[in-house]
Amino acid sequence: MAQPKPKDLIKLETIPAMLKELTGATRTRCTVYNWARKGRINAHGQRIKLSAYKRLGQIYTTEEAVLRFLEELG
Repeated sequence: MAQPKPKDLIKLETIPAMLKELTGATRTRCTVYNWARKGRINAHGQRIKLSAYKRLGQIYTTEEAVLRFLEELG
């Protein structure tokens, strides 16, 4: 996967609010960090990780990566 453009990057700490809007489910910042670090097992038994990028000491992802992660989880 190619590196995303800097303008497309979203801090991981803002993802819980985005998830609340998309799914209605409340998730904590810690949960999102664990998805990026450890991943989550989907219904088929595969470990799925949220794509994340580290820049200047912060961890970022993209909206596209979040949507792909949610889709792969099922």
